[in-house]
Amino acid sequence: NMLIATIAMFGLTTSAQSFEGWGIGGTYSFHDFSTSGTETLRDSGKVTNATHDEDVTIPELFIEVIGDQGVFGLAYVPVTELGSKSRTDSNSEGSSGTYKGSAEISDHVTVYADWNLSEFMGSTVYVTGGISRATLTTLESVTTGGSVYGDEDVFGYTVGLGAKGDLPFGNGLYYKASANYTEYDSYEDSASTNNNKITADTEVTSFKGSIGFKF
Repeated sequence: NMLIATIAMFGLTTSAQSFEGWGIGGTYSFHDFSTSGTETLRDSGKVTNATHDEDVTIPELFIEVIGDQGVFGLAYVPVTELGSKSRTDSNSEGSSGTYKGSAEISDHVTVYADWNLSEFMGSTVYVTGGISRATLTTLESVTTGGSVYGDEDVFGYTVGLGAKGDLPFGNGLYYKASANYTEYDSYEDSASTNNNKITADTEVTSFKGSIGFKF
C-alpha cells in the first residue's frame, strides 16, 4: 500500500546517503485544525453542513536517522483532542436536549523525511514530507434518537519547510523549526443508532519547534 511504498522510498533515499548518526528528541507544536463535514439523515435525506476550527498545542517524540543530505524519521503523538461542538434542540418529537460532538486522534504515527536544500545564516534549510496514520475517535453526547458514530483509522500526508542547526550549548544538541501542512483522509461512517451518515474532512496547518540530541 501507499504507506509501505513511502517507507521503502524513504529508506532507499537514506541508505544512499552518508550515515552520520541518530537523533532523538521532542517537539512542541501549534496546530490549527480545520474540519468540515456533513450529516445526512436516513429518514428525510436532510443534509446538515458544519465547519469547526480548533487551535491545539501538541507535544510529540521523534527518532531519526541522520545523513549528509537529510534525515529519515518517525514521530509519535499518543492522543490529540480535535475540539468539540454542541447544539440544543427543542421540539415535540422526543429528541429535545443538548447534542455534543467531539473527536480525538490517538496513536498518531508519522514516517517522514527531511531533505536539505541550502545553508542560510548558519542554519540548514530543508523541505519535509511524510505519511501519518492515526485512530480517529468520536465522543458524542446525545439524547434519545441521537447519532453515535464509530472509530476509524485514517491516513494523512504532510509537506513543509524548515530550518535546523546545532545549538551553541550542550554537546550534540540541535534544533529544528518548521511550518507544515497536513491533510487527512475523509472520515465516513453510518451511525449505529439510526444509520444517519456523516462525512468529515480535516486539514491542519502547524508550526513546530524541536530539540534533539545526536549520538
